[in-house]
Amino acid sequence: MGIRKKELFMNTKNQKRLPSQGFTLVELMVAMAISLVVMGAIFLTFKSQQDSYVIQDQITATQQNLRAAMYMLTRDIQMAGYYTNFDSGSYTMDWDDLGVNEVIRPLIYARNNVADGGGDNIKDNTDLIVIIKASSNNQQLVAGETASGNTVDASLRAVDNLEAGKCALLVKENLSRAEFFQVQEDSGDMSLTISLVENYGVNDWIYRADVIIYYVDNEDDPGDPNDNDDPAHPKLRRKNLGSNQGAQVVAENIDNLQFQYLLSTTGGWTNNLAIGQEINVRAVKISLLARTANTNRGYTDTNTYNIGDNPNPNPNDAYRRKLLSSIVKTRNIGL
Repeated sequence: MGIRKKELFMNTKNQKRLPSQGFTLVELMVAMAISLVVMGAIFLTFKSQQDSYVIQDQITATQQNLRAAMYMLTRDIQMAGYYTNFDSGSYTMDWDDLGVNEVIRPLIYARNNVADGGGDNIKDNTDLIVIIKASSNNQQLVAGETASGNTVDASLRAVDNLEAGKCALLVKENLSRAEFFQVQEDSGDMSLTISLVENYGVNDWIYRADVIIYYVDNEDDPGDPNDNDDPAHPKLRRKNLGSNQGAQVVAENIDNLQFQYLLSTTGGWTNNLAIGQEINVRAVKISLLARTANTNRGYTDTNTYNIGDNPNPNPNDAYRRKLLSSIVKTRNIGL
């Protein structure tokens, strides 16, 4: 045992002492370079994933905008002519609310590819549609309530607090006739600019009428505090003249809105609905072109979007776009 301990002591004593060693400057620089490369790769991967997420988020928002807008357009167009289809008269009024009076039967009115250089809050080369229908707000006339000639009893204002600018519809109980009118004053008996053909009394009906306008707005109206539109971000708006509501935003970043109409007289589609053809409309094709809210770096949209009679060829910008089309049958027109 003593000899073994002595051998171990001698081996330990004879071992060379290793000097303390650190990293040289070159080694540190190499390590830092490798770290930077690794960190750069991680950053690029993260940035790519982040960009992809942002793009998908914008595309999802665009698709949601399109679906919401199409739902509202479809719902309103399906109801076009509801009870107003019993009115065979034509009326002159500012259907598009732009200061220009048009003559129309109260069913559907259309303006094709509005192009007046701006000034009307409607984006040039987009379509406009006006949909007329009876509202769900109605009341039945009771004894003593009448409407005839140029006068409608004041008591019938209660249907929806009818006031100047709002629209209403008188309907015979047996549905033999309906007559549309716009209220001219805020109180008292309602005076009409166009005389009624029929006399209305007990058991007949009065409805508030909806005059719904859809258009693409890309201009700021300084007179309207709620209108802060930006030409780079056009909006689809819905306005109801029948309820005196201001224009409400339905969807943002809508590039174009186009309509086509299927006529019973020709069996074919037309892009421009002429006055007098409203009664012949059997279906409406809606085409909505939407784009992302922001541009995408490194992307160029070279697609051609054929919508109605206003194609949008090769936008050549950095917005991503989606086109949605739908055919809606008009349930109440032509009955």
